[in-house]
This record gives sequence, C-alpha cells and structure tokens, in this order.
Amino acid sequence: MIEKTIEVERMEHVISVFGSFDQNLRIIEEELGVKVLDRDDMIHICGEAEDVMLAEKAINGLLTLAAKGENIDSQNVRYIIELVRAGQEEKLSLLAKDVVCVTAK
Repeated sequence: MIEKTIEVERMEHVISVFGSFDQNLRIIEEELGVKVLDRDDMIHICGEAEDVMLAEKAINGLLTLAAKGENIDSQNVRYIIELVRAGQEEKLSLLAKDVVCVTAK
C-alpha cells in the first residue's frame, strides 16, 4: 500500500467534491478501492499504487470542476472515474473548459 497527498487550496472545493454526507467520497473509495481522508488542507489517498494513481487523477479532475463552479454530483464522479480508468484524463481539462463555455452563454 502507498499513500499520496494532494495539497488543497480551498477547502470549499473539497467539500463540493466529497459531496453531501461524503456521498461522492464513498463512490470514489468503493469504485477505486482506496481510502481518502482530508486533514490540514491536504487530501490523503491510501491503497494499492494503481488505484491511488487513478483516485488522484479523479480527485484532481473533480477539484478542477469545483474550482470552475461546477456542481459535483454522483454522475460527475462516476463519469470522471470512467475517464481516468480508460486513460482519457486529457478529457478532464476539456470538460472543465466546456463548463466555462456553457456557463458563459
């Protein structure tokens, strides 16, 4: 098992990503087989190396969406997990850009 740490700039983004009563966090943990904790402006991800890598990419993608003002729900979480599992994390930045374009209209 390994542990990876993500530094968080704004805790409200973490709250948005984790969801109401941590429902989104539970999806990430169950789907990717990791344990995620937030402490001292840091997100700690523990698990097997590949699972932790996928969870880190998914959480970073969700944090990016939260920073753009996107509402994070279970559908976003599951979609982003699918993208990182398929090795298509480059689409995460496009998704964040689409959010900006949609909200600007």
